[in-house]
Amino acid sequence: MKSGTSLALAAMATLIACTGGGSSGGRVGYPAPAWYGKKPAGASKLYFVGASNGASDEAMARELAVQSALAELTVFCGATAKSEAESIEIEKNGVLQQSYSLTVDVAGDEMTIKEAEVKDAVIGRGSDGSYDAYVLLEWPKARYAEVVQGQRDRGQRALDLYLAAEAAARQNRMLDASRRLSEAKSTLGPMKSMVPVNHPKLTNTTLLYDAIADLSLRLEATAKERKKVMAVAVECDHDGKAASCESHRVGAIKQQVASNGFKVAAEAVDGPVARQILAQTNPETTTSIRNAGYVLAVQYSANLTAKEDGFTFVHCGARGVVFDTEANRVIGVKEVKPKKGGHVHFTGAMEKGCEKAEQDLVAWIATSLGTLGQ
Repeated sequence: MKSGTSLALAAMATLIACTGGGSSGGRVGYPAPAWYGKKPAGASKLYFVGASNGASDEAMARELAVQSALAELTVFCGATAKSEAESIEIEKNGVLQQSYSLTVDVAGDEMTIKEAEVKDAVIGRGSDGSYDAYVLLEWPKARYAEVVQGQRDRGQRALDLYLAAEAAARQNRMLDASRRLSEAKSTLGPMKSMVPVNHPKLTNTTLLYDAIADLSLRLEATAKERKKVMAVAVECDHDGKAASCESHRVGAIKQQVASNGFKVAAEAVDGPVARQILAQTNPETTTSIRNAGYVLAVQYSANLTAKEDGFTFVHCGARGVVFDTEANRVIGVKEVKPKKGGHVHFTGAMEKGCEKAEQDLVAWIATSLGTLGQ
């Protein structure tokens, strides 16, 4: 026979549970049995006790005491009830016994506590004629071992996610680290018991919980810091071929970045990575580049266009691209149309044309960087 027992009764049982044999407001309760004050010890069983007083009938008194004992068992497992308890009457050696099962939540994992049997129950009337009850609940240690194993499995999953988050953080993949850490938090849940996990230093879930909280704070601080750091790459082409850039051209770009409140990253951006960014493709960034929140890649392209009457004419165009290292995507692009410069030498003509292009580019940098890192 099955019967549903409401969680409201469990709450009620908690409210009216007593220590047994005492009095309240002049009322003298029915005395508690010896096992209520000192639970039995079993090699393969665990025992939990519950009590109720002042019930209107024996059945109600017994049910409330059972719920009190189930509540003690649930707390012992570090769980919270999710459904009504079900009772089943089973016959053992010609004797009817009552066994309970209850669906609980252990920090996000749903599991069923089963085979909790009423080993003994004492019911009697208090001095006012109402009923008191005391229940001894017996539960196999093997079932508790299953609950503990479930906690250990969850703790190990959380540990693996934490270690993955830590590895991502070392590689400056902060978004990935944050996602994995969030999953680790969710997996671990509000675990209150200290459950062993397999790690030389983080040997239990209490230490793991602290480590997750610490890494979360570090990720938050690092993310804020990185948003104020910008790596700068300046590439130059002469007639379609890669060429070295004048130091003052590089300096002007870095100066503009610094004047907009950013720290210029000390790490250089590899040429292939810079050109991928300039081409608006998503490069495979390195750990050092990800020390910066952004990369500003600039390209000057100078092309000989004419030679007339001893003069050399060069058109110099420019391109600027802002790349978000965390999101791994381009967030800003500027194309500067080629500007004409003339001089007796190619270098002089190029300098004049590129200086004009630089003015437009610097103006764009000031505008586009103004809202970043806020």
